[in-house]
Order: sequence, then C-alpha cells, then structure tokens
Amino acid sequence: MDKLLKQFLTVAELNSLSHAATRLFISQPTLTHNIKKLEDNLGVELFVRSSKGMALTPYGELLMEQTRIMQRVHDNAMEKLAQLKVKRERGLRIGVGMAWWHLFFRDLLQDYRRENPTAPVHVDIGNHLRSMDQLLCGDIDLFIGHEIVGLNERAGAVFNPLFQAFDGCYVRAGHPLLAQPSCSLVDLLAYPHLDVTPDEARYTQVLDNLALKQAQRERYYVPERVVWATNSMTAGLDILRDSDAVMTYTNVLADYFVQQGVLPLPIDEPQGPHTVGLYVLAERADDEHIQHITGLIQQHVASAPFISQVTL
Repeated sequence: MDKLLKQFLTVAELNSLSHAATRLFISQPTLTHNIKKLEDNLGVELFVRSSKGMALTPYGELLMEQTRIMQRVHDNAMEKLAQLKVKRERGLRIGVGMAWWHLFFRDLLQDYRRENPTAPVHVDIGNHLRSMDQLLCGDIDLFIGHEIVGLNERAGAVFNPLFQAFDGCYVRAGHPLLAQPSCSLVDLLAYPHLDVTPDEARYTQVLDNLALKQAQRERYYVPERVVWATNSMTAGLDILRDSDAVMTYTNVLADYFVQQGVLPLPIDEPQGPHTVGLYVLAERADDEHIQHITGLIQQHVASAPFISQVTL
C-alpha cells in the first residue's frame, strides 16, 4: 500500500502526529510534511488540528474507511503470495534407506536441485521405523522404505508400493561359506549376524504386532546367533570385511557390495519378496507437493538400472 496512505492511517488511528511518528520511526516534521503533501494531492483537508490532537474531517473519515479496506486487500494479497511462494519453494523433506539412496535417490536429488535451485532440501538416511516416527511427528513429508509388517493401522500412514526385492546375504571375500555351492539359513548359525541400521525399541510404538517383526529375524536364527549392530553402512562394511560375520541386506545392492569387496552368498532359500514403497500421511496423500515428489520418485525408479533385478 502507498506509503503516504499508511502514514495517514497511523495518524488517524492514534489522533497524534508525535505518537504516529514514533510508531513509524520517522521524525515528526517529516510526517507533518507528508500528511500535508497527501492533502495537497487530494485537494481536501483530512485533519482538523487542535491542542487535543488530530481530528478527522468528513473527508478524512471517508479516506480512513477506504484506506482500511485497501489495507485488508493488500495484506490478503501479500499473504496469498507468501503462501504460493512457500508452496512452490516448500522443498524436499524425505527419509530414505541407504540402499535406495545409492540406487536411485542420489540421481533424483541432483535433478531436483537443478530444477529447484532455491528450494530447501532435507534428506534423512535411516531405518524405516525411525522414518515412520519422523513422518508422524512432521519432521519429513514422506519416506522410502520396506513395507512395515505389523504397522498399526491407526498410525495414519498410507503405503504406495514401488517394487519388490528379495533379501541377500553378504560376507567378506574368502569366507568359509563361499566354498559351498549353496547355503541354507541353518548354515548361518555358526557365524555372527551383522545388523545394519537395526530397529530401535523406542520406535516400535508404531507397531501393533511385534510378533511379525520378530518372525522376520527368526528366519535367520538371529536370536540364536552372536549379533553385531551398527547404524552406519560404512562401519558395517568395515566390520564385514574384517570378520566372518554375515550381513542380510536387500539383493539389489549386490553389485555395489561386490565393488566394496563384499560378496553375496548362494542362499538356496532366498527370503522375500519384500515390497518397497513410499509412506505418506493419509491426510496429505492428495497434497499437490506430495504428489509431485511421488511422481519424480516413480519416474526415477522406473528408469533405474537395478529395476531389472527385482520383482515388479
């Protein structure tokens, strides 16, 4: 809104030039000059000046009424512009598992930053239960991960499948089990289990059936084995290369692990398939921003080289 009208409205509301000048952070002579200039521009007297302050003339009362309307229109326009800017620049707040970061999300993020250079980006790498907790707390807008078995239906999250994959079991080069033509899950009993980004107890409150989660671990006889755990894939690979531990992780990272000196075991009873997808809050599933990000992820997944290795 015009500067002179803003100053007029402040004087009219306070009935005082000195008080208005203080609120506007300008000198009283400057304000007096600007009010006189506005009156000259309009060709009418807006105030009657007296020892009691500044009283509005009929012209001034009309202008104050109309100026207040203009102020509301102006403020509403600015608010809507700000909302639109936030909507367009809301950016990316997402949780991603290490596997999906490596396989496709890193490339997606590069494309996103090129197209949205001023948009903020927050990517959290972690376990899917931790990501679910962040989603429900509002720390992220969505996350990519395995479908959570035993998830409480009242949690308010919607799962959108992307693809399916099996488990793989990985060991260091020269591991004794690599000498066998194939391995059963029972064969793993003699070796430590390496758990990378394991479930954390404080995040299990989103589950209403812990038994289903436990059953996944029992398939690999985890309760009966020595367990080493870390929340870092870098540390996990170091541990694996320096020990006879066996790490269970998605089979679609097999090529990457081979590059890191870690080899897949020939398991004769592979576990799966497990569904990987997107979790979003039910009330935000139709949000334009969420749908846009979901579309980008679906495009990158569909064109990723690893997709030929998984079950669709």
